[in-house]
Amino acid sequence: MKRPHWFKALSYITALLILATGTGSCTQQLESSPNIWIDSPVDGAPIPSGTTVTVASHAYARQGIAEVVLSINGEAYRRDVPQSPGETYVQLNQDWQPPADGAYAIQVQAYDSTGQTSNIASITVRVGEAQTDITPVPVTGEETLTLAPTTTATPTPPQGAVIQFWADPVQIAAGTCTTIRWHVENASRVMFGGIDQDFDGSYQDCLCESTRYTLTVVQLDGTEIKQRVDITVTGVCETPTSPPPAQDTTPPPVPSPAVPANGLALSCRSNLNLAWQPASDPSGISAYYVKLEMQVTQNNWQSAGGYGPLTDKQVDVSVQCGVQYRWMVRAQDGAGNTGDWSAPSYFSININ
Repeated sequence: MKRPHWFKALSYITALLILATGTGSCTQQLESSPNIWIDSPVDGAPIPSGTTVTVASHAYARQGIAEVVLSINGEAYRRDVPQSPGETYVQLNQDWQPPADGAYAIQVQAYDSTGQTSNIASITVRVGEAQTDITPVPVTGEETLTLAPTTTATPTPPQGAVIQFWADPVQIAAGTCTTIRWHVENASRVMFGGIDQDFDGSYQDCLCESTRYTLTVVQLDGTEIKQRVDITVTGVCETPTSPPPAQDTTPPPVPSPAVPANGLALSCRSNLNLAWQPASDPSGISAYYVKLEMQVTQNNWQSAGGYGPLTDKQVDVSVQCGVQYRWMVRAQDGAGNTGDWSAPSYFSININ
């Protein structure tokens, strides 16, 4: 699957000409956010069984390219940094070994040195497509040589995404909680709350007013679908006019994260159980709250989910392979006092 040196050089020169001679609007777009595109393989290309596929891409960022992520069917497969991190224009080759014959969506996305993400470049290939060779027909006397036609299998177009997005329940009393759930198939990307999510996930929220939630799904052909669910809230959240006499104003102690152990590297998975040492308070512990963050770039973290109020000492969270995480927990006592967040506990999910 390697391209000759002259092809790579031509691709590089062409990209530079595009950058140099593009219209004003294109120049502003390239300067404002990273861009990435796939050079090879081409969209719809048939791939022989057992072949290692080299995905060649180019990326540009005014702030310098820090990392390129290769995903297969919406799942992160590998992350690579350029040979010279920080360059504004880089070329990168990433190898992928198809596990079996079938159709695959290949996507690449770049991150610049500030953590800003590029567009997602996507193609579809089909592994295991066979071709029929030209077979000569024997010639006798004056007969004319007839060649059997060469047939090439046509890649099967990707199916449309299957999306289930709902709330349980859809109507609640003010101050109570509902759980938002989703299940997605035949897609390359799922986003909720402004961040990428697993194809099966949930989010719990406690509300004082009616709220609309949106799930964004990117199909295998690159088109985008938005699904929405509305939560109806009845009544109002009551606010006490004055504090009760002899009110406990001392916050509870800080709980300690326990599982997984700080700094632990775990095998690839989509769900993980977080557990902590419970706190104690004279007013009792009424709830725990957990926040989970994922590392985008070095020293750059963004929210990967919030959980609470929780009455248990553990919670199941959704995670992605090939990502570094940190999480914190705090307690709320029976008098309504909320303690400080614990120190961050770090863990990572390997790609394999």
